[in-house]
Amino acid sequence: MTAELYDTVIVGGGPAGLGAALYLGRSRRRVALVDSGDARNMAAGVMHNMLTNDGVTIADFRARARAEISRYGVDFVDDEVISVAPEGDRLVTAAKESGAFRSRTVIYAAGVRSKVPDVPGLAALWGKGVFECPYCHAYEVRDGHFGVYGGAVPGECLAATLTAWTSSLTYLSDRRELPEEEQGFLAASGVKVVPEKIAAVAAHPDGVAVDLTDGSVLTFTALFLHMDTEPRVEPLRPWLQAADLTEVQTDERGRTSLPRLYVAGDLGKNMQQAAMAAASGGLAAMAVNADLIREDRPGALYDLPPAAH
Repeated sequence: MTAELYDTVIVGGGPAGLGAALYLGRSRRRVALVDSGDARNMAAGVMHNMLTNDGVTIADFRARARAEISRYGVDFVDDEVISVAPEGDRLVTAAKESGAFRSRTVIYAAGVRSKVPDVPGLAALWGKGVFECPYCHAYEVRDGHFGVYGGAVPGECLAATLTAWTSSLTYLSDRRELPEEEQGFLAASGVKVVPEKIAAVAAHPDGVAVDLTDGSVLTFTALFLHMDTEPRVEPLRPWLQAADLTEVQTDERGRTSLPRLYVAGDLGKNMQQAAMAAASGGLAAMAVNADLIREDRPGALYDLPPAAH
């Protein structure tokens, strides 16, 4: 275990964790950021809707962010966190190769995993013709012919949203029986529905090819879908007696009902977008800084309102 006591250990080095590190570094806090480097948006390669960083590669964004934040004394540790647990009035964050880090607080920003539907070929094209976020990827393929996969997770709202970028949309239900309400939304959006079962998805010179079990093949400029996600909270077990961190988040700044643990990014009650994740990291950092001031200088700040659940 490292001898140094950190004010905060941040778990996760995406926009949320980096945003928190910048705020806390500039608040003159001792901070370590531990990141495994396997964020789910890495497959996309680039990021969008971040002011001054629209279209930059994710790797470049992270490298430049680290360089900026390093000026404020933040320690960066490239490692996988295996556990976070309380030890008296401190938290101990254990990493696979680097040992354990003691801190007064932890901001947990490890994100979520996308659960790609079990359709042959789909996972291989994730981020390369198959996308989830229209705001992140639809502009680059605007005015093309989009497929919307609605077999595993209903995507009628996604299909309606995509009409801002194209008028040519096909909804692939993959033999799922669509409820009347879902059919109504699709009809109102002017989206054609193909009910046949999907056999496979593959790359195509025009974008993406979808093979159907009836022998026909559909080609699309891009294929969009909503996916289920699973929270990356394994290191918090068994301390976290809940399915995820949204269940224990108590305010909009990322405080939780677990003492000294804060949440930021996709695991919190925020939309899963890079810019919003970065903002949530800043909010969590401000909460940490204020709470440490309350602890060090009793009576210096107003009392927090009762926690909301």
